[in-house]
Amino acid sequence: MKRILDQIENGRDFIIELQKGLTRIPAIAPENGGEGEYDKFIWLKNYIKDWGFDKTEEILVPDLRIASGVRPTLITTINGICSEKTLWLITHLDVVPVGEIALWDTEPFEAVVDGDKIFGRGTEDNQQSLVSALLAAKTLLDNRIKPHYDVKLVFVADEEVGSGYGIDWILKNRVDLFKKDDLIITPDVGDPDGRYIEIAEKSILWVEFKIVGEQSHGSRPDKAINAARASSHLAIRIDNLRFKYNGIDDLYDVPYSTFEPTRRASAVTNINTIPGEETLAFDCRILPQYNILEILEEMKKIASSVETEFGVKITITTPQFLQAPPPTPENAEVVVKLKNSIKKITGTEPELTGIGGGTVAAYFRMKNFPAALWSTVDNTMHSPNEYSSIKNTIKDAKVFADLMTSE
Repeated sequence: MKRILDQIENGRDFIIELQKGLTRIPAIAPENGGEGEYDKFIWLKNYIKDWGFDKTEEILVPDLRIASGVRPTLITTINGICSEKTLWLITHLDVVPVGEIALWDTEPFEAVVDGDKIFGRGTEDNQQSLVSALLAAKTLLDNRIKPHYDVKLVFVADEEVGSGYGIDWILKNRVDLFKKDDLIITPDVGDPDGRYIEIAEKSILWVEFKIVGEQSHGSRPDKAINAARASSHLAIRIDNLRFKYNGIDDLYDVPYSTFEPTRRASAVTNINTIPGEETLAFDCRILPQYNILEILEEMKKIASSVETEFGVKITITTPQFLQAPPPTPENAEVVVKLKNSIKKITGTEPELTGIGGGTVAAYFRMKNFPAALWSTVDNTMHSPNEYSSIKNTIKDAKVFADLMTSE
């Protein structure tokens, strides 16, 4: 084990090289104007092809919206001493868009190293954990050390936009890959101290309202049906649902349900035109005690009342609709083993938590597979000037290596 940990400790050059290669290939979903993960998948597959993995598998999910026609997932295997169960480390290849480019100090798709930090879109979400998993695996392969159980590293597609072409598809069509006693870790959530293991997630409800009225000159409201006014009233009434669904659960990092207006778009850009159309979106993260189908029905009633009051027509869509499954049990084997390795390597006594974010772990929990999330991250994901920490990458790789070799 000392030999493994020493090699990982000296992994800085490897981490930088891999981060640079991954970052320069955008992997943005077609919903956000990108071409998906295919080019990044091909690069990574070629990068690791001679490492000595016992098996490499590809899952290609059709997606005719993009040039490649597929959304790819890569699975690599190191055979263990015992094959009765598998340790899964599941990270994702896709990244979110850059956002406002003027807020970046570096080129988003060029990894820039500054001391301990590697700046670039995707460097933390989710490349830091991806690199940690690969660093741990490569160290075992280089030293011809078998893990205790089979180890599978999975690099999935489509995590950022709902997993319909990634782990959700896989669990619906290839659930045979997983055994009930498998140890499933999805290192896509964390904190700067590496203290928290995530065992629960809130329900996710994304709602988009398209409000249609009649456009007119700003001086002639008598000839208009003002979509902006209707949209504003709708936003306030939907926002007020947070006072009705006001339960508290201290397991979660934000211990209450959230109803956040996130996007408004209008067909009108000038001041002196009354808009005839607006789009309003809400991102709602709901405690599992509430049924999000009931909440959606309440939103529809609110929208109907706004239609009647203001004479508009409102169309409702739900880009994400995911009722939270039960949490992973605190005494699940994956939680216990992860706790032990974290404490052994870092000296930290882990705590259990829930989050409002959505990860691939939720899909495993819906299939009754206990799953845990953990990593050491500064939480710059989705932000301008996103960065990864080299020391955190190394620390997490040591924890993963201990997990791989522990009975």
